[in-house]
Amino acid sequence: MLKLMREKKKALSWVLWLVILAFVGFIFVQWGAGRLGGGGLDRDVAAVGRQTISGEEFQKNLARTLEMYGKQFKDGLSRQAINQLGIAEQVLQGMVTSRMVQGEAARLGLAVSDAELGEAIRRHPSFQRDGAFIGSEEYERLLAYNHITVIDFEESLRQDLLADKLKSLVTAGVALDLDKLQADYRKENDKAELEYVAFRAADVKEEPALAEAELRAYYAGNAPRFRGEEKRAGQALALKFADFKKQVTLKEQDLFAYYQQNKSLFRVPAKTRVSRIRVPYGDADREQVLQQLEATAAALTPETFAAKAREISKDDKAQEGGDWGYWGWQSFSAQEKSLIDSLRAGGISSPVDAGGAFALLYVSEKTEEQQESFDAVKPRIRTVMENERLRELVGQRLAQARQRIGKEPGLQDAAAKLGAKVIDTGLLTRGQPILGLDENGTLSQKLFAMAENDVSDPVEFPEGYAILRLTRVVKPQVEPFEAVRDQVARAAGVERKLEQLQGRARQVADALNRLADAQQIGEYLKKENLKLESASYQRGNSLAGMAGKPGLDDAVFALSENSFSAPLTLQDAVVVVRPKSRKLTSDADFAREREAYARRRLGEAQDAAFGSFLLGRKERYPVRFNGELFEKVKDSALSRYR
Repeated sequence: MLKLMREKKKALSWVLWLVILAFVGFIFVQWGAGRLGGGGLDRDVAAVGRQTISGEEFQKNLARTLEMYGKQFKDGLSRQAINQLGIAEQVLQGMVTSRMVQGEAARLGLAVSDAELGEAIRRHPSFQRDGAFIGSEEYERLLAYNHITVIDFEESLRQDLLADKLKSLVTAGVALDLDKLQADYRKENDKAELEYVAFRAADVKEEPALAEAELRAYYAGNAPRFRGEEKRAGQALALKFADFKKQVTLKEQDLFAYYQQNKSLFRVPAKTRVSRIRVPYGDADREQVLQQLEATAAALTPETFAAKAREISKDDKAQEGGDWGYWGWQSFSAQEKSLIDSLRAGGISSPVDAGGAFALLYVSEKTEEQQESFDAVKPRIRTVMENERLRELVGQRLAQARQRIGKEPGLQDAAAKLGAKVIDTGLLTRGQPILGLDENGTLSQKLFAMAENDVSDPVEFPEGYAILRLTRVVKPQVEPFEAVRDQVARAAGVERKLEQLQGRARQVADALNRLADAQQIGEYLKKENLKLESASYQRGNSLAGMAGKPGLDDAVFALSENSFSAPLTLQDAVVVVRPKSRKLTSDADFAREREAYARRRLGEAQDAAFGSFLLGRKERYPVRFNGELFEKVKDSALSRYR
């Protein structure tokens, strides 16, 4: 039941997986990383527009997600796996996207009523038994057993439902190309299990000697391969924050008013450090284990707790004296956490039944939440308010200028009224920095989202705001031979090597087809210093990571099973292939699965469209990121993993 609930809960939280597809690396690359110098995020991991993500909220979501992932790893979840999967980054990106969804939903007047929430809970598959809702008491008990509070679950579910409403509204017009549907179905479902021998161009160490005339002939015959990137040019009317600092003045009463209105931002969170001794029990020895731990608890002191934990505890932190740090214990059972709340610093509990085990808990440190004084936080407040007022001032100036521009042929008149200059960007590739203006490439990214002669609304970039006009689009063009001569030489050299390899591959294929059994084939390949490899192949895919050429699909699926093919030439290798088995779909297969397949593909198209919608709204929700606090919470959460 727990596994089902977590799977369904995860399915509802589709926004997280949308983030992975549409926003991977976005916070950490597009918006920049690093600690915000006094940016008001000392207690928050991130701010999304005017909304914040607190360290505590991020920690809770991260702990919950790590627990979910841990259930999927048979051998346990390791610190290395967590870092490789980028779980902490996924969680934060999901929370950022959720804030964006909330902002857009509020702007469009969308909300989830209590009645809608109640109906979703009653219909949730995790809370059904024999086709009916399990009842409120069982619902609350099940959540508590899985370390989820009713408030947290219902708030999360409400946000999922709100996101679904927004997604439905935004993607109402998304439709499938029905003419392509069967081709896509075949591409996904036609499969072949292959064995192959590869002759790679990279393994030919001697570079072929190619005359200048041969290179030019190769260039002429393969010109489309030597196209450059699309480039765009525009005008930028930019105002930098730094140029307006003198126009922003803050009085002491302004700073104090901000402090009074935002006291929650300046609290030092409560901290509790917990150690645990955990001893499992079964039906036969429950009372015996309880008596053992009662006797242990009576003799324990803060000084002896760690040694006793190493001696008798059976949990993940036993060898560390049972120390779960300041955050790890948040994954404990509800009964354990309730007891921790009641203990004072230095207190050791009596045995508590944690479900399948008894636990002794020791609170080594406990500090209450504290309010920072106005004098202590005044420099941070000043920086926050200066930044906010600079954004408002510069944003308003450019918004007014944008209204005056209309469809004029240039930005010069508006610039003159602002006492600013219009910068010609020159031809830029997507994401290329504009020297002296935008080192991050934010503005060139925007140019690639515009139509020619369009004028943008004010675009925020790290140094200020800018209005852009796209003046020129240069489609990818074939580069002159002189500019790409080295590329031509490399490509022509590979092709010459492939021509040389085809003869050897043909000889090997003929020899392999004459051999009677696997032992003979193995001996022959060993003598020739070759290797028989295996791969699963689907239409449109590469063959074991080797880039194919047009026609590879038809060639592979037309081969006879259990015999080696004539050489197939890929982009950087020649292969001889022996199909072991094939699965080819028929018209009847497609007709039978068409409805379900179309429904899935429509869902994928809607996800993609919604991802594009959110990407297009990112400028409304500038994200600030507290890298220092992120790493601190992440390290704390990972402290329980090896």
